[in-house]
Amino acid sequence: MIEEIRLILAVLLFCVGAYLVWDLFATGFDVVVLLSAIACFIFAHYVKPNTRDGSDSSSLWDVVDFVVDIPFKVISVFLRGISRSVKGDTDIIDL
Repeated sequence: MIEEIRLILAVLLFCVGAYLVWDLFATGFDVVVLLSAIACFIFAHYVKPNTRDGSDSSSLWDVVDFVVDIPFKVISVFLRGISRSVKGDTDIIDL
């Protein structure tokens, strides 16, 4: 029961984040809206339950789980790429 509530909350956070991204393009760029959208995607990733039991898992929940996790993976790959390019050969910055 708790896992379903967490998954529904993660879907709601994903929808709010998707709306905020759409709002960035529809009404113009705003840093606060961009940071809020990123925060919604990150919170959706951490609210989402990590694993589901194979016995009661349906393919619909697996698809929803995958779709909710896509923006977080994109954000993390982007930040890791920036970290590697900034890091270079020096050990001063360790992200």
